[in-house]
Amino acid sequence: MGSPYVRQRISSQNKFWNISSDGRSHNLVPEIGHHLCKKRKGLILRFLKPLLDKRVEYKRLMKNTKDPQQKRIYDERKSALKWGLVTTFGYQGYKNARFGKIEAHETITAYSREKLLQAKALLEAEGFEMIHAIVDSLMIRKQGTSEATYEALALKISKHCEIPIAFEGIFNWVYCPPSKSNPGIATPGRYLGVYRSGKTKLRGIEARRSDTSVFIKRAQLEMIEILSVAKNRKAYESLLPQVMDCFEGYRDKLRSGQVPFVDLAARGVRLMPGQTISYVITDMKARVPSDRARALGFIDGAWGYDVEKYEALLSEALEVLCPVGMSMCSVRIKT
Repeated sequence: MGSPYVRQRISSQNKFWNISSDGRSHNLVPEIGHHLCKKRKGLILRFLKPLLDKRVEYKRLMKNTKDPQQKRIYDERKSALKWGLVTTFGYQGYKNARFGKIEAHETITAYSREKLLQAKALLEAEGFEMIHAIVDSLMIRKQGTSEATYEALALKISKHCEIPIAFEGIFNWVYCPPSKSNPGIATPGRYLGVYRSGKTKLRGIEARRSDTSVFIKRAQLEMIEILSVAKNRKAYESLLPQVMDCFEGYRDKLRSGQVPFVDLAARGVRLMPGQTISYVITDMKARVPSDRARALGFIDGAWGYDVEKYEALLSEALEVLCPVGMSMCSVRIKT
């Protein structure tokens, strides 16, 4: 956490060969050396282009409209197209795919790496610092930089890398929680931040996961809402006592048995493709595995929930929000 960050969004491009340093086109994929056809566009490329074009248009419409309802509609359509594109990418690496090919999957990731590195080299040459980069986006920083400057940088990167990118916004703060297995590093897919507009950006934390219970999700979102008014790290840290009060309120509800089973149910046991089951953790230490959790539909008055386990999950939802080096959260959690 520190001075404001900016997020630049990298869009996909309808390129199917690359240009060498001497200006000559060739058909070798960077790093991995796969050959590309220069004579025609493939099936997947032709299939995806209309979806990409629609998504770019929805992003433009969402940015320009002032109607909250219309903005929400554009955002939902943009997200639906995104997941269609994501699954298409994954399908290329599926061994039983009818239209997939592992070389296509590898080629997509190779070009993604190359474009990110090209963008990184350019922005660093312009005096910017790259904080974070993953798949299709960059988080960069430079003190005292205006939105107009970031917009200009986005255009410059687009031209240099031959892919259109969009300026998404400036963060008041962004926080990447440390890895559970290695506290010395952050995990690339988990972060939270608040734009100057007040909009939050959440990735990979409990509030974004489909297998998080309503109770834990609601608690974490309420704690994040408290922190969302902070403009910098100092203000963020000053709000942590309020976050702890919120946490303790939810913990008291757990301990007093006031939480309905339906709010504790999580989805995560796969039955058939596309189906999930909601379950409640009843006793994680039970010797009989079937007694450790019960399907929500089979919970009756004879069953209770595992307070200790849900309290641990609630604590994890809090710890995600506590910057490294701050002992207050961990100390008060265990009281």
